[in-house]
Amino acid sequence: MRILIVDNDLSTVTTLQALLMSEGTFQIDIAYGGQEGLDKMAANPNYDVVLLDIMMPQVSGMDVCRSMIKNPRLASIPVLLMSSALPIAPGEFHQSMEKSELSVIKGVLEKPFTTEDLLIQIYKVAR
Repeated sequence: MRILIVDNDLSTVTTLQALLMSEGTFQIDIAYGGQEGLDKMAANPNYDVVLLDIMMPQVSGMDVCRSMIKNPRLASIPVLLMSSALPIAPGEFHQSMEKSELSVIKGVLEKPFTTEDLLIQIYKVAR
């Protein structure tokens, strides 16, 4: 399974990469910002899932999702958002996920999350 981790926090990326690599069944690519993540997806849209931080400078996780939806090659890649704090109330956020503007978002992992929660969500949403 091929996973793209998009997060500007080096320690988060390192931890996620180590956790997923220890499972032995994942190919991991990393992007340290939203634009880099979009560039990697555009170059190779064959990711099974994208782990995407919401809060990043310049190009936020929500900006990445909006760009993905506009690109037919990227619109089918499932996204798991990672967040320590949602930008809006959780109820509103989950209602908005059902709208087409956020259709690539298939789940939310609120930090801190366990390895078990991460793996469950990945297998649940991966294409």
